[in-house]
Amino acid sequence: MYCKNCDHLLHDNFCARCGQNAKVDRLNFPSFLTEISDSIFQLNRGFLYTIKELFTRPGHTIRDFIQGKRKNHFKPIAFVLTLSTIYFFVSQIFDNSTLIDDFITGYSDGGDEHRLKASSSSILNWLSNNYAYTTLLLLPLFSLASFISFNGFGQNYLEHMVINSYITGQQAIFYSLFMIMGVIIKNEDITVLLAVITCFLFNCWAFSQFYLDKKRIKVISRLIISYFLYIFFISVFLIVLTFGLIKNNRNRF
Repeated sequence: MYCKNCDHLLHDNFCARCGQNAKVDRLNFPSFLTEISDSIFQLNRGFLYTIKELFTRPGHTIRDFIQGKRKNHFKPIAFVLTLSTIYFFVSQIFDNSTLIDDFITGYSDGGDEHRLKASSSSILNWLSNNYAYTTLLLLPLFSLASFISFNGFGQNYLEHMVINSYITGQQAIFYSLFMIMGVIIKNEDITVLLAVITCFLFNCWAFSQFYLDKKRIKVISRLIISYFLYIFFISVFLIVLTFGLIKNNRNRF
């Protein structure tokens, strides 16, 4: 048996060359729970290495991680939490709104009923003020959307969680850089638009590299379907959440 990280011949429970555990299975629910625990309570190595790899070969490096080459990579949940937190801090430093702020503001302004706004204001404020955790909460929705859209391509739902964790974390770097650029050139509307376009193109690049054996047009079309499904899932989530709060308030009175 050979190490999935460095292809060295294994003679023990750990690789003698790179130190990775000899048993690296396909991602499943128990291993994913361990991944979350490690991400939140431990500092993992490879942060700058992972950023560099995702800048130069995003789809390939994510596929490497899923296939077992995990020793040098920063864990995906820790990665998205760390970079989302940095993006939020950048927005606070420059007194700018994040994309989630803008989306929540638009949703809140769209509520015609005063009760709708009043009932949902507390939870919406929490989502807005806790960007990193909101990103983590929304990841399962986009992963569900991409899992459905790419059905039949060979990856399970948790593997889509890994793919989207790395992509979302890397996108937070783009959002941070464009936010700083907007402050410098004093034109935030253009830089926000450029950030959204850049992140979409990065997503297309990453998925196209990941599914290198598939036609690019097929991959990108399925990714676009993922975005539409994601918007639908978020809308349903917010509607259910809002009306659940309204019903709860009515029962209290």
